[in-house]
Amino acid sequence: MGRPLLIGLTSPYFGAVFGGGEKYLGVTAEAVRDGFPGNVVEIAGAVPADRERYEATLNLDLHGIQLVANNPRVTPVHRLANRLTPLRPLRNRVLASQAARATARYDVHLAMAYRIPVHTRAQRTAILCQFPYASREGVAEFERVICQSEYVRHWVRELWGRDAVVVHPPVDLPAGGPEAAAKRPLILSVGRFFEGGHSKRHEVMVEAFRGLCEDGLEGWQLHLVGSVHEEGPHAGYFERVKARARGYPIRIHTDLSHQDLEDLYRSASVYWHAAGFGAEGGPPEALEHFGLTVAEAMAHATVPVVYPGGGVAEVVHDKEDGFHWRDPRELAEVTLRLVADADLRRRVGAEAWRSARRFGRAEFKRRMLEALRPLVEPASGE
Repeated sequence: MGRPLLIGLTSPYFGAVFGGGEKYLGVTAEAVRDGFPGNVVEIAGAVPADRERYEATLNLDLHGIQLVANNPRVTPVHRLANRLTPLRPLRNRVLASQAARATARYDVHLAMAYRIPVHTRAQRTAILCQFPYASREGVAEFERVICQSEYVRHWVRELWGRDAVVVHPPVDLPAGGPEAAAKRPLILSVGRFFEGGHSKRHEVMVEAFRGLCEDGLEGWQLHLVGSVHEEGPHAGYFERVKARARGYPIRIHTDLSHQDLEDLYRSASVYWHAAGFGAEGGPPEALEHFGLTVAEAMAHATVPVVYPGGGVAEVVHDKEDGFHWRDPRELAEVTLRLVADADLRRRVGAEAWRSARRFGRAEFKRRMLEALRPLVEPASGE
């Protein structure tokens, strides 16, 4: 065995975004640290990352993992480039160039890819693909592509002409079985507040719940959870959602800790998911790439009612471990059935709990290490 390897995981979003992609990257770093001991593991983002906040928000264990930033100081120029949409292509080009230069020192490089092209100067390489960007820029520089779902794998083939290994995102499975007694008259949805791309469509859910209340629904609440993006094209979106929710039993939570979110998952009876609604026939990235929060809700025996565009159809099987809806009227009808039938909620919730076992964190780490072993072991001389 030679010297310790420097294994670098890179993402232009780590440090600024707290979503499923960042959890995927962080748990991959955990798997590499524990599965290939004796090496140095580093996560590099565009801006400094708050270790404690990432651990608390995404339930990560980053001990022994170095966190570095290509821009140690965020200046007014950086903020301006992020706010002004016309400057974003230039900003993305700069971020890609900065990240590529820093990879020359890595023995193994794992690059998270979504929208911003990735490049590498390392010897052993893989792309962790959230969704393939339209060009093939930089893709040929990488040995392997690892992605989150069969839906993403399909588009990797279509857009990049490459095959990919599917490693589904990690879900934190609660100990014990379904807790029917913990359930409350509560509908939950979790997802970042942002506009465009694969927006979580909070406004659609707010309108649907307002309609239910106006038609006589009583005693139930809708809870929306997510971090808020306020710059660039996202400006005003969160405030518009809040304004439409005002006066109804709708509670909005921003930047909850992992434990507070777990408490909501445990209490919720129904889980709503609307990402992709209205986006069929448009850019494929606008549909849900996987549906991590849906699987997390299922792990707590919460019944998912989802728009089945994109990868979420791989997570929820209609009328088995949850329900699909195609228009807001159907969302309302399915929800009213569940509201009226506690036994239906219990039975489908128990099936959702069983179905979620296939996405557990231990299974994710096993599959990720299996995918990475052909890169890491030759680099270490094993």
